Amino acid sequence: MKFVSNVAGVGSFTCVPAKEMSIQQALDYLKAHPNDQFMHNYLLFTLAEYDANRLEGLIEQKKGDIQFLSAAYEVSILRGFHDVRSKLEKMGARKLAGHTPLIFAKWALDMDSPGHLFWTGVFEKNVYNHEQLPSLSEIEFPIPFDLDDIDSDRNDTVHIKDLCSKSDTGSIMPGISAREKTASETVQDVTIRLSNIDLITGTERKTVWSLSPYALEKSWKIEVQVAVGRNRWRLAIPQTSYGKGMEEDQARASYLMEMVERYSSFASFSNELTIGYKNEFNLVRSNYTDLVAQGLSALDPNIMNLEVPYEDQVLYWIAGREICVDGSTEIYLPAQFVFLFCNLDETALTSGVSSNGLASGNTEDEARLHALMEYIERDAERVALYSQERCFSLEAEDPAVAHILDRCRERGRYIQFLDLTPDLGIPCYKAFVQTGDEFVKGCAADLSGKIAAVSALTELAYPYFVRSNPPPAGQKTIKYEELPDYSSGDVSRDLNTVERLLLSNGLKPIYVDLTRKDLNVPVVRTFVPGLEFMAILDRFSNFSKRQFRNYLKTVGVRQKLPSPEPCD
Repeated sequence: MKFVSNVAGVGSFTCVPAKEMSIQQALDYLKAHPNDQFMHNYLLFTLAEYDANRLEGLIEQKKGDIQFLSAAYEVSILRGFHDVRSKLEKMGARKLAGHTPLIFAKWALDMDSPGHLFWTGVFEKNVYNHEQLPSLSEIEFPIPFDLDDIDSDRNDTVHIKDLCSKSDTGSIMPGISAREKTASETVQDVTIRLSNIDLITGTERKTVWSLSPYALEKSWKIEVQVAVGRNRWRLAIPQTSYGKGMEEDQARASYLMEMVERYSSFASFSNELTIGYKNEFNLVRSNYTDLVAQGLSALDPNIMNLEVPYEDQVLYWIAGREICVDGSTEIYLPAQFVFLFCNLDETALTSGVSSNGLASGNTEDEARLHALMEYIERDAERVALYSQERCFSLEAEDPAVAHILDRCRERGRYIQFLDLTPDLGIPCYKAFVQTGDEFVKGCAADLSGKIAAVSALTELAYPYFVRSNPPPAGQKTIKYEELPDYSSGDVSRDLNTVERLLLSNGLKPIYVDLTRKDLNVPVVRTFVPGLEFMAILDRFSNFSKRQFRNYLKTVGVRQKLPSPEPCD
């Protein structure tokens, strides 16, 4: 596994062969394993090192090799080689798109347009660079939704306040979300479990690249083996997990539980069966239409707002549980949504699945609650937009929180916050530090606004020794103690509150239990169809009505979408 880039604070990795391979060797391998996404990506990265002229020369040499031409077409899209792309499209772009499991050729044929690129550029610059949005008179392309329909469901939204009262809230330590065990108890328990399976490879290290009072990291390893269909591969994965917190054991528990999450989300398969889970998964090979025809409940991939439409291709599916008003029911969903680096013999539905909605806990309820909070956070970060009116500075009477804020200000490091709270009302904040034109951010959501703010702050990967830009003159200040708090302090009660809130808004959470037999630490992957699954904004991203609703509200276009109501 090889690190590729860091986009919006999310690391990107790719898998490479154990030994370097030539272009021809990669092509020969793909003839026998046409859906191996790892090898396809390796071939693209290799070809992407060529300039346009050299790539055109190779196209002439290999114009009879459809596998190569398909890869060259994808590279021309990714690198912006317009002349090469045009030449290949004349050879039959739709045919080329049929010889790759990746999404890029399909995206170029079905989704790529000047209007799409304009709006993705507008949102990227606003969300990641805090650039002002253009007004309606300044936009180059129309909004791709019916304006009369864009806020049709807004008046029916149930807010968290409708389900909670002041008497429901409880006291929680600063920056520490509701948990069944103390951080020290979690550290003691999980350290023993991880040591028993020989997962950890390195010693604990401190990092200065954080504004968290305590920031620790530790290295570990895992090996995955897959034998499904024509795909046969083994992957050795060196990893480093990071932990941050207001207390040392909180930071330690953070990186240990991240190890547990990641370890549990890398799945080995043999004979269409997972290996090593407390409740093993049988892979079901089918398309969506046939699953439903068999009377099975299945998640339609097209309701997940994917980068390219799902066209009823045959996939591998596994069973999860969908929460309903009267309990839960079995539901099938694509295995590639659930497991990280899931390279099965099938077409890819996305450009890459993140860890969104993956969480561990001391209990299953705790894992579910934290998974839902992450999903809500990533959704808010994806659709909420920057405006200065939503920014604030934080001050606190709480000694621990006041200490870190004061210490940063004294050393010229100014932490600012952007309110991302969605219409559901669950507090969500982005903490950010600006140095010149560059931004470092951390985001978090929690029923307690105080916990969300401190968690976002501790996520900031910003060195103590670098000064930052001060906030704009006149920026409002909010007291830490006055941030909204809807937490009862009890994990199971809070989970019930969040699930009821989602169901009241027509959103049914789905859970997949990823608890491993050898660890027996609860891990779940959650999905909330209707909220954003793909958290990163880039040129391949699809749009949602809620993004444009927030755009209209932010630029102050419509009376019935007033600012500064919470972003959706």
